[in-house]
Amino acid sequence: MRLDSSTACLALEVRDPDLLLTRFYTLDTHTYTLQQLDLPQAKAWWQGLEDAEHGHVYVHGYGNRQMGQHKGIAAFSEAGYGKVWEAEELAFYGIAAAGILAYNPQQPELPLLALNPQTGKSTGITYTQQQAAEEVARHSQTRLGHCLYPVLYREGEVYFEQVQTFLQEQLQVQPVQALEYAETQNWLVVSFYTSGEEGKLQNELAVFDLEGKLHRKMKIASDLNGFGSDTFFIFNHKLYYILNKDILQVFQLLA
Repeated sequence: MRLDSSTACLALEVRDPDLLLTRFYTLDTHTYTLQQLDLPQAKAWWQGLEDAEHGHVYVHGYGNRQMGQHKGIAAFSEAGYGKVWEAEELAFYGIAAAGILAYNPQQPELPLLALNPQTGKSTGITYTQQQAAEEVARHSQTRLGHCLYPVLYREGEVYFEQVQTFLQEQLQVQPVQALEYAETQNWLVVSFYTSGEEGKLQNELAVFDLEGKLHRKMKIASDLNGFGSDTFFIFNHKLYYILNKDILQVFQLLA
């Protein structure tokens, strides 16, 4: 899932590993209208979601499929008007105030280019890797100011142990491997994993107020082989998460 903060549109990538099919959708978070993007299915398995902004969904291809090396950037209209532009020889790095930052995967040591988000053409602005990282981080704070993604803490880290102790006391559970944590002015949201049968994991999501009182708890996935990241995010006082890998649910967090 990636959020276009300029349009409040959510971009979704849905993969079916059994059929080797991938579909891409946009969801208007105001009307909850879902629309599938028109991508050729024969090629879609070898494409993946990078980000969404400026009314476009940005999708990557693969230069080396065995290594998972990203190559190619294609911008598709969120409104359903198809492909807007494509840069076949470049790879997506991130979104900055100057545009879409891209690099040459065959020569990653070269400066990164800023592309016009509406046309995909180079603006002539270039960045070193350090400058690119700083520009993307700075712009993310601006464009995602109303969107909060959780922080991932792995087992063994100090913050993991602190949140683990809190969950043990409040829920009498034993979180393992990793957890994700986000805090707003009124709420604490934690996504955590517990051990199930045959060593499988189950992913649970809990919402607390700042006094530690539990307001909502639900199991959002089970029979997992490992943990994931970005299992939820908060946008405009609403909690977004995927239930059982295929159902998007939205929970209102009171301001």
